[in-house]
Amino acid sequence: MKSDEAIFHRRSVRQYEKDFQIPNSDLEQILKAAMYAPSAMNKQPWEFIVLTDKSLLDKVQNNHPYASFLSDAGTGIIVCVDLTREYNGMGIIDVSLASQNLMLMAHTMGYGSCYCGIFPEHTDHFLELLDLPEHIIPIGLIALGKPASSSTSTVKERFDPTRIHLNGWE
Repeated sequence: MKSDEAIFHRRSVRQYEKDFQIPNSDLEQILKAAMYAPSAMNKQPWEFIVLTDKSLLDKVQNNHPYASFLSDAGTGIIVCVDLTREYNGMGIIDVSLASQNLMLMAHTMGYGSCYCGIFPEHTDHFLELLDLPEHIIPIGLIALGKPASSSTSTVKERFDPTRIHLNGWE
């Protein structure tokens, strides 16, 4: 798949084939892509918690209002920022870039994904549930799995030239 195709056709997937587990080799490739994201001063402040245990996926799903499909997906990745490694408060941006790489790679490999925000509203729950140290802050939850169907729906045009401002605001 070409990069422009991946960017223009990736969509959030909320329906997954149940009982499908992404092979570890594919998960490693997806996480490798995440770690190739740019970061401020190349600090790479990300940490990834991979969730595959059904009971843990259920706990997360039951305590996150936008992750009702997580157990069906079969894999969840909690993207965290390590405050001891971020540069000048840029950690949230850095892990967001890593999250986008992760989802694009998953898409190119035929998997579906859906980003569910954690920070700041649901942070405390995840700190407790995963027993995270104080310097590790969960930012997002990414559901990963095999889509229940392949979408053939038309992608809505998102390009809007009125949002481009040359050399200042006009």
